[in-house]
Amino acid sequence: MSTAKGIYINVSRRNEDIPELIEEFSETLNRSKADTVSEILRLYPKLITYKKKCEKYEQHFEKMGVLY
Repeated sequence: MSTAKGIYINVSRRNEDIPELIEEFSETLNRSKADTVSEILRLYPKLITYKKKCEKYEQHFEKMGVLY
């Protein structure tokens, strides 16, 4: 028999908007809050990779003297 494992997120006062953001993303993605958080965590490495590529191109364009 499998048992579900739970995880609780303790949100500090300075991040008190996080539950509301998760709720909004859940509605946008039409997923449960747990699935939404899982999706965000899974996509985070891709976001960081994309950000690094953008920074690399930005530096390249600056060297070329191209402003945007």
